[in-house]
Amino acid sequence: MPSRKPFKKCILHIGTEKTGTTAIQEYLKSNRDALVKHGIYHPVAADSEPSSQWEFVAIVHHAPWTQDIGRELGIVDKASQEAFRETLTQRLDNEFDQVEDADTLIISSEHFQSRLDPEHEISALRTFLERWVETFEVVVYFRRQDELALSILSTRLKSSVQVRLDNILETLNSAPKFYAYDEIYARWADVFGPDAMNPRIYDPDHWPNKSLVSDFCAVTGLPALSTVSQRYNKSLNRQGFQFINALNHLYPNPPGDRTDEKRVELVRRVGQLFAGKYYPLSKHQAISFYRQFDQANARLHEMAFPDRAAPLFSEDFSQYPEEAESVVPDFNDAVEVAVTLWNSGPIQKEPADKPSLRKWLPWLKR
Repeated sequence: MPSRKPFKKCILHIGTEKTGTTAIQEYLKSNRDALVKHGIYHPVAADSEPSSQWEFVAIVHHAPWTQDIGRELGIVDKASQEAFRETLTQRLDNEFDQVEDADTLIISSEHFQSRLDPEHEISALRTFLERWVETFEVVVYFRRQDELALSILSTRLKSSVQVRLDNILETLNSAPKFYAYDEIYARWADVFGPDAMNPRIYDPDHWPNKSLVSDFCAVTGLPALSTVSQRYNKSLNRQGFQFINALNHLYPNPPGDRTDEKRVELVRRVGQLFAGKYYPLSKHQAISFYRQFDQANARLHEMAFPDRAAPLFSEDFSQYPEEAESVVPDFNDAVEVAVTLWNSGPIQKEPADKPSLRKWLPWLKR
């Protein structure tokens, strides 16, 4: 163990899921060198997965080999998890030995919130990081539950999950741990202490310049450095949603498995070409879904935002239609997706060894 801890503080950004974490992570990665000049260090060693540093999750999760994080990192059992932890520790020791001018470490992963449920896993994360840091600040954003639920639905589809739409409210409620914000806050506050918590509401209308990155920098004291202005991990519109949902049923794929590169590319392109909003529930259903969390939100309000005026979240539901959009696949939509895919040029510059869409279109006809 290092004789002197290299960092006075660790800013731990834990999500939650679907609150723009990729934008924050891209800001941290693209400005890594510039941040050091301001005394802030974003580690490289735990950075193999695009954007999100889920290596920190894998080393403390009770069974990462049962999830995509294990498959991606080559962790197949408890022994290989321990070996991975030891290797990561050594890599970070070596990396931090080279850091001279930074006293704040910053780590960001939405998987902290979504993968680490028991408090003993969160405690294990703190114990692991205390090797290098003295104090902690835990930044967490909370998004209104109905908006979160629809965004998660698109993400689950892109991860090959087969989604049932015949009872949309039941489907949205199938991941209750994501919506219990009072429990999420309480778990992390129990481990790191209430004074370490820095909770935020996911609400663009209250951010500087309506920018999430600007808000994150303002509340953490990070400098407002340049960043690419774009939306990451966009939701799907009706056509994209129905296409990928049908794909998951007709050509099943283990959730989170990215070994089929052709399938991954297809989903990525559909996600870019058919980004937008899809509302398979009506305004009345959205309000009903949100209202079931009134008590949990009231407890979160009391614990985390005692000085904030009620209600905790905006209660404007005008974006929802009076009648829910159809959940029945439409033949014309399918044809439109096929034609768009056939005629689309490169959506963004791809590496030279990436196959073009036309080269693997016969796969679609299997």
